[in-house]
Amino acid sequence: MRIAKVLLAAGQSSRFDGCKLIANVGNNKTMIARAVDVLQQLDAGAVYVVSGAWHNEITQALKHYNNVEIICNLDWQQGLGKSIALAANQLRHSDGWDGILFMLADQVELEACDIQQLVTRFQNNPTRWCANYGERLGVPAIFPHDDFDLLTTLSNDKGAQHLLRESGGIVNCVLLNKASADIDTVEQLNCFTAKQALN
Repeated sequence: MRIAKVLLAAGQSSRFDGCKLIANVGNNKTMIARAVDVLQQLDAGAVYVVSGAWHNEITQALKHYNNVEIICNLDWQQGLGKSIALAANQLRHSDGWDGILFMLADQVELEACDIQQLVTRFQNNPTRWCANYGERLGVPAIFPHDDFDLLTTLSNDKGAQHLLRESGGIVNCVLLNKASADIDTVEQLNCFTAKQALN
């Protein structure tokens, strides 16, 4: 079963002092590189990175990576939904994809083993699967092929959340508390790296 891996990284990082995606999150690794590493551990397939506001910075940070395809969202200001729609539109024209996995680039606590839980469950039951943060549902999430056309219609900052929370479709979830941790500010980054240094 083939699952396309999409990393959403088009936002402006408006609450961060500069481009958070190239910030060091420990071990001299940028945030965007760490996220790509996590997804590359799942299988040998390409990682699709949707860039936007910081396209040049992301391209530079990933220039030494193999098997990474960057999709530039020129309309990134329209929100997360536009990035999802752009990726889904490109991938639905490729033969053989059974699902699309979406992950945010700043979900810095997620490990490959966490994502693998979703992948394994999708392989056994190819319907919508997503993370349960304990209080809400969200990405990382996997959508089956039947959802591809629907994903291409998204256009606002809600992304695919309403498909997970408000639609009548069946949604399965895996408890992934670490998925709720993301980085929006320099202070949050400093707290994360300090905690990493202690481990």
